Parts: sequence; structure tokens; C-alpha cells
Amino acid sequence: MLVAHAQGDDAVLDLVDGLVARRVEGLILATARARDPVLARCMALGLPTVLVNRADLEGRLAAVVPDDREGMRLAVQHLLALGHRRIAHLAGPQDVSTGILRAEGFRAAMAAAGIAPGPVVAATAYTREAGRDAAERLLAAVEGMTAIVAANDLLALGAFQALAARGLRCPNDVSVTGHNDMPLVDMVRPPLTTVRISHDSIGREGARLLLERIARPEVPTVQIRTGPELVVRESTARPPPGAPGDADGVRRRRRNHSVPAR
Repeated sequence: MLVAHAQGDDAVLDLVDGLVARRVEGLILATARARDPVLARCMALGLPTVLVNRADLEGRLAAVVPDDREGMRLAVQHLLALGHRRIAHLAGPQDVSTGILRAEGFRAAMAAAGIAPGPVVAATAYTREAGRDAAERLLAAVEGMTAIVAANDLLALGAFQALAARGLRCPNDVSVTGHNDMPLVDMVRPPLTTVRISHDSIGREGARLLLERIARPEVPTVQIRTGPELVVRESTARPPPGAPGDADGVRRRRRNHSVPAR
């Protein structure tokens, strides 16, 4: 097995060509974008290829990916159960399937609850710095937001920084959820509530699919989705009393201002 890493279309294309020159029998790609020239090159070469983590939205290549829409549903339902109603989405880059599908999942989960989805601001990359910049734009544009659903753990950590810069506390003022359950996110302050992805299952299934396609190139193209799991930690809590998302607070205020019986 050969393991290689490259960034940028030209670098990845050169890498694929180099691996083909080494007569590799198949390829597993973990960083495919929605419309990626690398995928076209692999198909043109007739190289058995399986995508992991990110999918080809046109379904041309076999893939093993997390169920991104379901992951967003779990995060949104958790926040709704806590009483939040003003929920925004810190989205991933919109040129990769995870960014696109998680944003779709956020909107669908809010709509299923009968609540107008909060604003969606997309980060330019899955990095803490890009998450901070996007969260700053979100906070500047929206008042009364009580929760942020981030499309990635690094984006969520960037949101922590943006909140702190404004003197806001997580989760006292704004709750934050992540996605992926990266190592050490349970050790930040506050520990991050996130959606866990089974990377082991993705790796095993990806290897199985590739070996199958090498042995039987005629097998149909399939896309396998693995089930996510919500991991609740300390970055989420009930909305602050009296906040627009505090459903119980609204009920308390109504009781306190009710007209006494005569």
C-alpha cells in the first residue's frame, strides 16, 4: 500500500499520474471536491477508484461517506430539544460534498421542525481560521442567535474564538456543535458537542470496495453511507433566559404577565 498527500488540483493530478506510473492497481481518494478534475482523470485512465469521506455528487464513482444530512438532523434536534429556536449554520466550503450536503441537512432539519432556518454562512476552508472569519461575519449579521451548528470541528473551534472576541460565552450565551469528533475536541474548553463519524468503518468499507472493483471491474457503482452518532458534551446548553430561542422563558413570561382571575 502507498500513502500520499497533495494539495491543489495540479499537485493531485501529478500525484495520480505518478501513482499510475508505479502501476498501482487502484486508488482511494479522501479529498475529492464536488467537481474535481482528478475524478475525470481516474475515470479516463480506467483506474479502479473509491472515494471516502467525500462523494462525487454525480454518482460516477464508488464512495463510502458519512450520512451528512442525518448528522445535521441529529445536531439540530439536540439544540431544538434544549429549547433553541434561533439557530445558525456555519457551513463548510460549498465546493465539496460535505459542505453542500451538511448545509442541505441543516435547512431540512429546521424545516421538518416547522422553524425557519437561521442564516447560513460558508467558510472558505475547513480550518479554525476560516471558521473564525465566517463566524465573525455571522455574528455581525445576526442578532439574537443562541446556537451555531458548525459543519466541522475546526470550524466550531473557530466559532469559539469569534465568540470570545465579542465577549460571549459558550454555552452560556451561544451553544456550538461540531461535526467529525476529531481527537482532543473533548479536551478543549468547553468540551465540544459534536457528531461522531466512524472513520474505521469508512476505511474498512472503502478498502473492501476497492478490492472488489479491482477483482471485478464490472460490479455496479455504489455509494455507502455510514451512520453518525451525536456526542453531547459541554458546549451546548439551554438558551439564556429570555433569549429569542428560550421557549420555556417565553412561557414563563406569559404566565408572569397573565391577568389574574376575577
